[in-house]
Amino acid sequence: MTTPTADPHSPSMGDLVRALAAMDYGTPLLLRSLGRAGYAEALAGNPGGAAWHLDQHSGPGDSAAGVTGVTAREILLTRAFFLRMPVLRAELGEVLGTGLVDDLVAAGALTAVAEESDGPEEPDAAGSVRSQVDVRPVAHPVHRPDGGEALVVSDPDSSLEDRSPGPDHVPGVGQAPLTLLNQVPSTRVGRLLDLGTGSGVLALTVDAEHTVATDIHDRALDFARASHRSVTDRTVDWRAGSWFDPVDGEEFDRIISNPPFVVGPAVDGQIYRDSGLGLDDATRTVVQGAAEHLSPGGTAHLLGAWATSLSESAASRVAGWIPAEGIRAWVVQRDEVSPSVYIRTWTTDASIDLRTGPGQARVRNWLDYLNDHDIATIGMGYVHLQRIDGPSEVTFEVLDAPDLGHFGDEVAEYFTRAEWLAGQDADDILDTRYQLRPGLAREYVEVSRAGQPEDSGLTEPGFRQQVIRLTRTDVPGFSHDIDDALSSVIAGLSPLGLNLRDVAGLYCAVNDRDDEEFTQALVPLVVDLVRHGMVLPVDILEDRR
Repeated sequence: MTTPTADPHSPSMGDLVRALAAMDYGTPLLLRSLGRAGYAEALAGNPGGAAWHLDQHSGPGDSAAGVTGVTAREILLTRAFFLRMPVLRAELGEVLGTGLVDDLVAAGALTAVAEESDGPEEPDAAGSVRSQVDVRPVAHPVHRPDGGEALVVSDPDSSLEDRSPGPDHVPGVGQAPLTLLNQVPSTRVGRLLDLGTGSGVLALTVDAEHTVATDIHDRALDFARASHRSVTDRTVDWRAGSWFDPVDGEEFDRIISNPPFVVGPAVDGQIYRDSGLGLDDATRTVVQGAAEHLSPGGTAHLLGAWATSLSESAASRVAGWIPAEGIRAWVVQRDEVSPSVYIRTWTTDASIDLRTGPGQARVRNWLDYLNDHDIATIGMGYVHLQRIDGPSEVTFEVLDAPDLGHFGDEVAEYFTRAEWLAGQDADDILDTRYQLRPGLAREYVEVSRAGQPEDSGLTEPGFRQQVIRLTRTDVPGFSHDIDDALSSVIAGLSPLGLNLRDVAGLYCAVNDRDDEEFTQALVPLVVDLVRHGMVLPVDILEDRR
């Protein structure tokens, strides 16, 4: 394993972030320096490809080779702090100031590099240095529509070099926090809690009047405080402590958390991913704690994982973590894998070679542990909570579309739809007017008659109708198979027209159906369509105006 060399507690770390922000170090600068192809190669973990593209934009001396708007300073900063390639200490001093470079060397954030070797040597003012920290911009078009970015400083990961993260490793702008950002509604709230903030990616991006960010790891909080120097429009109260201890007795309008949720033995390994709790107790702890710290109407948005046996479903497992009163939960499972696949993924994440003796032993021990607990599958996804009055509600769904994109506003609307449904009885559902969701698609799915003998015993040519399918063409792409009767009723809905009862009555009159029997069967079907946002009650539409 690689022991981190940088001391994030050094004031030079925050000074570096502030200096880079002042020089407009961020995504536009990186795109100018690398081009879109080079930037993509860097994010994909191909340092050679990224460096090649950077070289195409680099020129001798103070010039840039034929790329409009790219300066030698931008090339240098990209090389030093994004790709973390060796740069001349003297050149870096000309850009950042020799005093700051000296302080960064003293803090271990810059280390000397021999010209013919990647090994460290004693600092030399005339030689080359390599950054031992990543400085990466984080932005989000929904949470930061103004295009503003935070610069997040962290330990470097293994994406651009061969290194194994040590126990104290602090990750930066990785896939997990970016994924969670897409799950958070865009609306601004009063009090926000970022539990297990790490290097501060979420706390510095999600908007709130006041943010509390906690972590058990002092190095992580030091990095986060340094990253905070890059933004002026986020007020954050950084607190140290375990789980919900730092916010005991407090309530929040929104809670977000990307906890160390790896499912496995209760080990204290890498702080950012190993909780010290067995199986899926880390996710359970966060779900139960979040439920206790939400203000009335407040919501929580959590990444997590759950382990299930052959005798237990994932839905029942997670539902067991929800209190009997006061919580509406929407659990979205994005993936479900076998123990072998799960262990292989996370062992590789730790940069452990599966082919080595230690790697094989670790896999076998982990498999033995899950087998001893009868774990058959491990699910991963999101847990969305809302504090409500009355009995709790839990909905568990599988959404395995390849890319949901920004999903947070769909989550907010889901809770709005669920709240509306909770206040309606069957008569209310029937007496409401509805609007079809814009972009809702209706498909008539037909299959070949070949191989399907008719009453005559002969195969008929052509196709026969199999099902009618309603599909949302936007995120999240919910799809329902319906029959001709429901299709006809849905087609007659309009916010300016008849309510559902009257539309159904017209259908029954034309098709000689019993009104009462038909509407009784219709109500639960429409409830499901409302829950998935395919038809929208006029009450919700009016509230949006």
